[in-house]
Amino acid sequence: MGIGRMWRHVRNEGRPHNLLAISDLHLGCDLKAGVKAQRGSSFDSQLAEFLDFHALNQRDGKPWRLLLNGDIVDFVAITVTPGSEATFEVSEEERQFGLAAEEAKCVWKLRKTIERHGAVFDALARFLQKGNCLHIIRGNHDAEFHWPAVQAALKAHLADRAGLEGPPRRRFERRIEFHPWFYLEPGFFYAEHGNAHDHYSLQSDFFDAAGVQAKREIDLPLSSKVLRYFANKYTEQTDLDECDTWGVVEYIDWVLKAGNPLRVAADYFVMVFRVTYPILVQWLKVWRRFARAADEAIEKVDDGEAAHVRKLLGRASRNEAEVKKLLAIVSRPAEQSLFDSMQLFYLDRMLLALVCLFGSWAAIAAAHGAVAKIATAVVGGIIFAGLNAVLGRQRRTDAHPMLQQAALRIVQLLDVRYVVMGHSHRPVDVQVGRGQYLNLGSWLNAREGFPHVMVADGVAELRYWKNGGSVKRELLPAREQQAAPQPGLAVQI
Repeated sequence: MGIGRMWRHVRNEGRPHNLLAISDLHLGCDLKAGVKAQRGSSFDSQLAEFLDFHALNQRDGKPWRLLLNGDIVDFVAITVTPGSEATFEVSEEERQFGLAAEEAKCVWKLRKTIERHGAVFDALARFLQKGNCLHIIRGNHDAEFHWPAVQAALKAHLADRAGLEGPPRRRFERRIEFHPWFYLEPGFFYAEHGNAHDHYSLQSDFFDAAGVQAKREIDLPLSSKVLRYFANKYTEQTDLDECDTWGVVEYIDWVLKAGNPLRVAADYFVMVFRVTYPILVQWLKVWRRFARAADEAIEKVDDGEAAHVRKLLGRASRNEAEVKKLLAIVSRPAEQSLFDSMQLFYLDRMLLALVCLFGSWAAIAAAHGAVAKIATAVVGGIIFAGLNAVLGRQRRTDAHPMLQQAALRIVQLLDVRYVVMGHSHRPVDVQVGRGQYLNLGSWLNAREGFPHVMVADGVAELRYWKNGGSVKRELLPAREQQAAPQPGLAVQI
């Protein structure tokens, strides 16, 4: 056996553990103030059954390494707040929209989530007691796992549920690890949530751990602000997985059915103002000092991000050029661009409509004769339609192609065999270059079963948990696959 083949054997088949990966559980997403829990007990029982089955059924005697690949606890969707027993101050805005992303308040949200899904966390404790490991990767809904107190609280809660003290407790807690961006087994396997490649779901300080630590509160990405200030009020009427495929017509139809259209519209435009006003103010400040000062600030941000990425890579890569390439493929947060922010809310299209309307009105008024006025109106309509189509093509809210393109770049950059992501809520298993891209989908709406990735014997498979077992996806005939609709995905909120 040649050296190359021996190395591939060691890094793939010779690994001391097998992998399981799940994503987008959104635990706690139904903890709404004044609203009865919407998730039935079947979700918790299915997830606990999944964990217990794998805890008791190791492959080839190797322990499992479970990757919780982002959006496991939905801190952003939780709007319940504590009463007089709170050890921190709760503002009137927080009573309305949920607690801010401060460290102590996130610990409280985690505790409420554990209470809500006790069966799941009991099963996680049993899973770890069998010698398996747990690795948690941050997503856009659980960026709050950045806080050390939140990490410590999760470890403590699981250890308490396992009933451990002393050295066994410390060994137990060491089997729980947190990853700020991605998990990597060099040359073989790479996993991240995927929000780093979606500019609407990437927080502005995602790569700046030191900067976040210096602040009291995590900066939420644009999509999470939409959830906080608007969508949280209407989750009873909305399947958030379904609305990802909506266009303007579907949103208007939903508004007409959701209740009082005037109230929905008022809530929407108040949310848009809350989200876009700070971006507009910041954009005007940057515009005033546009030249050298802005360039120097951007260079400082880039240098800080590159340094943090180098730290994140750790042992995975010592090559400066590769680190810069990895940083280059991540997205830029949408709030850093006024145009991107406007596009999310169709403000660019509204502004275009107003400009074309008043421009056409002025041109028609200036034209002489009926034929000239009609021709002017037609030209105005053509110009509006053309510019509207151009803006529509520039609107990038579909996460799926962005993640697939990023997976290809990661395969090329890090020479890994498998790239696993979540975020889009769409299970995927496709070839990308010399590697394989697998998306974990979501456990929110398990139409085919609960999706997960299993890596055993050096092979990764997208599988589904249903009827008490893990099964491979049944592939449709080629003709049916081509005919099957492929929904687009908008902002993952």
